[in-house]
Amino acid sequence: MKKQAWMVFLLIAFRVDAAFEHMPRGSNVVATGGASTAILDNPWAAFSSPGTLPSITGRVISFDYSPQPFGIKELAQGSFTYVEPTSAGTFSISGSRFGFDLYREVDFQVSYGRSVTDLFAVGGTLHYDHLSIERYGSAHAFACDIGTLARLSDCLQWGFTAFNVQGASIGASHERLPRVFVTGIAYQPIPEAHLAADLEKDIRYPLELHGGVQYSLLDVIALRAGTTTDPSVFSIGLGVRYSLLQLDYAFTNHEDLGPTHQVSLSLFLAGH
Repeated sequence: MKKQAWMVFLLIAFRVDAAFEHMPRGSNVVATGGASTAILDNPWAAFSSPGTLPSITGRVISFDYSPQPFGIKELAQGSFTYVEPTSAGTFSISGSRFGFDLYREVDFQVSYGRSVTDLFAVGGTLHYDHLSIERYGSAHAFACDIGTLARLSDCLQWGFTAFNVQGASIGASHERLPRVFVTGIAYQPIPEAHLAADLEKDIRYPLELHGGVQYSLLDVIALRAGTTTDPSVFSIGLGVRYSLLQLDYAFTNHEDLGPTHQVSLSLFLAGH
């Protein structure tokens, strides 16, 4: 057990330099390389950009799970999100969990987005982050995100999101939580296909490029592929929609850590 725990901690250290790394949520987002800052009607908008929340036209609840990232069950991660559009704007309650008994991160968040005009929307997210490490205790922190979305044409959108805008820290050592800025575009040349690209800058690391494509068949099946630079990650995925249910699957391959499987289930309710 001790050897396994050390291996997991080494992998966590290799994967992240700080707690609560910014990571894409939702298998549909993961399969397109995480490029989602300007994607419309995305159930996982609260994690990608709260500025896109107003584009969601109906109530939806989604669950996402990756049982063995890089083949190690101790790195399991799960997320959920619930979106409620209203006449006063679009609200979302979301959460995620990463890790196991020795090391665990829990993030709970409340988001809100509103259209300012027909062409421009804004949104924000408040996070409550809780970190627990066996024999070291636990700590918590609050962080805020802001996002915007601009419709440049009928088939082109631009988005921007700032994560942890106030530079929150956690624990007695005041470890800085990741502070990330992302901007991106989404282009839909035909109704069945969309292309997306994001530029992401964590203030600690070089610029990253995320790119992805989705093609829909008969509004039932969605084929997806994407890539991420630095580190190099290739992804593919599949989505199947039947009535009010949608099942999404993503496969990613990290250049150093290897493959990961991820699955999401979404239930679309009123308004869809």
